[in-house]
Amino acid sequence: MKETTLHRMFLNRVAEGGDAVRYLVPSEGGYVPMTYRQVGDAVREICLGLMAQGLSRGDRVAILSGTRVEWCLVDFGGILGGFVTVPVYPSNLPDQVEYLLAHSRARAVFVEDEPQYNKVAGSRARLPHLSVVVMMTGSAAGKEGTTTLSGLRTRGKEYGESNPGAMEARAEEISPGDDLTIIYTSGTTGPPKGVLTRHSNYAFIVTSALEAVRVPKGAVFLEFLPLAHSLGRLEHFLSTDAMAVSAFARNLQTVAEDLVAARPEIMVSVPRLYEKFYARVQAKVEEDGGVAKAIFRWALAVGREASRRRQHGEEVGGILGWKYAIADRLVFRKIRARMGGRLRFFISGGAPLSREIAEFLHAMGVLILEGYGLTETSTVTSVNRLDRYKFGTVGKALPGTEIRIAADGEILVGGPHLFKEYFNDPVATREAIDAGGWLHTGDIGILDDEGFLRITDRKKDIIVTSGGKNIAPQNVENLLKNDRYISQAFVYGDRKKYLTAIVTLSPEEILAWAAQKGIPERDLEALGRHPEVGKLIQERVDEVNRGLASFEQVKRFIVMGKDFTQETGELTPTLKVRRKVVVEKYGRLLDALYGKE
Repeated sequence: MKETTLHRMFLNRVAEGGDAVRYLVPSEGGYVPMTYRQVGDAVREICLGLMAQGLSRGDRVAILSGTRVEWCLVDFGGILGGFVTVPVYPSNLPDQVEYLLAHSRARAVFVEDEPQYNKVAGSRARLPHLSVVVMMTGSAAGKEGTTTLSGLRTRGKEYGESNPGAMEARAEEISPGDDLTIIYTSGTTGPPKGVLTRHSNYAFIVTSALEAVRVPKGAVFLEFLPLAHSLGRLEHFLSTDAMAVSAFARNLQTVAEDLVAARPEIMVSVPRLYEKFYARVQAKVEEDGGVAKAIFRWALAVGREASRRRQHGEEVGGILGWKYAIADRLVFRKIRARMGGRLRFFISGGAPLSREIAEFLHAMGVLILEGYGLTETSTVTSVNRLDRYKFGTVGKALPGTEIRIAADGEILVGGPHLFKEYFNDPVATREAIDAGGWLHTGDIGILDDEGFLRITDRKKDIIVTSGGKNIAPQNVENLLKNDRYISQAFVYGDRKKYLTAIVTLSPEEILAWAAQKGIPERDLEALGRHPEVGKLIQERVDEVNRGLASFEQVKRFIVMGKDFTQETGELTPTLKVRRKVVVEKYGRLLDALYGKE
């Protein structure tokens, strides 16, 4: 960024962009383009509409919606008015929504539709600070104190005409040290904390991230991550500063189809998407069998060798280059076509990515750049680069940031991107940032000789067996999830003699396998209890165990037919497992696997 505030960055990019396309908005017939000029007009009207409602600089404006263009317009509308955006996950339950609106003392909330409005309506009387509710879609008829987004924009346009220069005057008051947003953590270990960051934090991190990973002007992103999460939010800011084109997925379930329709060049995702893609490719190969399977295995072996050379900065030429060209024509090009056929690279964050998956996709010509950060570090601290990457690591520190490893292995982070404070929680703020200005991340990691960071686990998640062995459960879980028949895995065993696990079944794979075996059962929960399925999963777990030290091996397990979900409370909105919830729900079953210790 050439600018020191997000509002100035936005205004300058709109002026530069003019009639160029900024957003691709999904519609019945495909995608409808929205230009920088149109974006600027909409954002200006939203900002003025909020000012007309009496909101003052520094007031909190919440957004309760899925990922869509209106989210981005409202966000920048709030930023131009000097307001503080409070993102709220659309998957949150009514009591969680009430907590966030009350804790942040939000003055206004934008809701996506009727179901999201209902989450607010029931608690409105208990939210004295909340004065404005805006419906992005649907009608506001009969809803007291509520307007529609189009109604707000109309009022904003009228307010601007009668108060010329009002928005510009407000914008001139905004400085780098002003509060920008309160992003609430997903609460894997307790109530969410409001991470308050400033314009200067994100101005720095956008600049640093784009210096590390160059984004060409006009490159197409496919955006589908929740904008209530810091990774989705940073993608939004990065793509704006880089003057890229953001195409929105219709929803999480349609991402595979939207990839083909939008044909993105860059995509940011959490590992779950890559895990599912890996499983689908493996399943298709097994389903095809015969000659097709043999060709794929040959091509993959060639691709892996080419990948190894590229990882070391070597050219892929000669006989290997000739073989790779054939493998690409026969196999890899077809697989990349399912991703739209134009991908330059993926970016992965939010949770650990399996090295096997990164290398598997790289063999096919798809590079995943894994990065690392926290909401408290304005999203990112380290990332692999296009010209220098190591799979199994989260790359090197971004320019201007610092990483060090404490004596107990905890990752400490320093730099201008560290958050201001936990909103209304000075005790937690002091616990997170020490007197020397270092953020204690709660993650355990290692820095190699070249400065690449490898995350080994969460400090609180490390399992210490009764024999004193320290085990990172996520490493074992990732190995289990790589299996085609296993969708999710949860490893357990703190203070126990050995490890146990919960595994969930991959629906498509297990149903196809059951049909081949003549098992008529189609209910996943019933299949999870079927003895033949138990034998199959035991074989798959044994295969994983063969590559692990004896103390890392899963000795016993429970098979569940259905995945952990957000709705049942076991997953965060970014699909990370809430370990405490899983233990509370299934701890007795897991403990029973140990018998009488």
